[in-house]
Amino acid sequence: MKRYVGRIVGMVLLLALVSSTAEAQQLHRRTQFIFNTYLVNPAVVGTKTYSPIMASYRNQWTGFDNAPTTYTLSGHTQLPNKIGIGGIAYHDNTGGAISRTGVELTGSYHIDLNNQDAISFGLSGVVSQYKFDNTDLVVFDPNDEALIGGMESHVNFDANFGMLVFGPNYFFGLSIPQLIQTQLKLESNGTPKDNRNARHFYFMGSYKYYITEDIDLQPSALVKFVVASPVQFDVNAKVTYKDMIFAGLTYRHKDAVAFMAGLEWNQFAFGYAYDLTVTDARSFSPHTHEITLGYYIPRKRGGFTDRSLLGPKIISRRRVIK
Repeated sequence: MKRYVGRIVGMVLLLALVSSTAEAQQLHRRTQFIFNTYLVNPAVVGTKTYSPIMASYRNQWTGFDNAPTTYTLSGHTQLPNKIGIGGIAYHDNTGGAISRTGVELTGSYHIDLNNQDAISFGLSGVVSQYKFDNTDLVVFDPNDEALIGGMESHVNFDANFGMLVFGPNYFFGLSIPQLIQTQLKLESNGTPKDNRNARHFYFMGSYKYYITEDIDLQPSALVKFVVASPVQFDVNAKVTYKDMIFAGLTYRHKDAVAFMAGLEWNQFAFGYAYDLTVTDARSFSPHTHEITLGYYIPRKRGGFTDRSLLGPKIISRRRVIK
């Protein structure tokens, strides 16, 4: 299985390189996607040998009035019989008239492929409250029919699907947020039937290579696209020392260059990312900050995840039972 991983990740990167970027995606972006992959793919739920609780805050275009901000809180764990469960709570303010607050509940199922590799399938139900408030907007045409609604709020239900293949040092997968594409039913839109969630497609992959016993290099990529829109992609490289201190660099095509650093110590985790905008948006503010905090709850050994991630004979990277 592992000999195919490089080819698959390479194909994902090639897909990104031959495409351009889109800025019209409905879902908030995350620079530290490699730090909490559950926020990208529901199939990640239950694939860890611990139960992570993660909180994050992102402030885009810092210093610009009403700049976009995003808060997330997530957690997941594994149950018996190869089942995982998890949940995400979030609030995303796009920095203007639109905000979204919601909860995502996830279930997953894992299948062993061989001694160390596994595949996971995840499905989430998502309940969101969309708010549209144009009362404070300064507009060019006050009679625009798309702005007649004033303050509106609508509760929306949708689903996210994910698939993930993973092993001790790699993973790759596909996720489809907003699978159902339900209507938002906002009256401000002149054609309400066209005002709906857009189905997204995410591809992500990563491989961890140990340069020495103490230093590892983890390249990764996240490719995102929406039907009828060009592709957007992030390419990331992260270096970790003694499985504890890490630093990384991210390039987001036609958007930003980001620097990342953090620490995983015992059961605690901290990550910080600084995005430097490279588009015309830098005239508003070239700075974006993202902070992630985590706590890893240990789990009793002997479950499916231990066998899938490390194999039945491997109990740590430096210790192998013959």
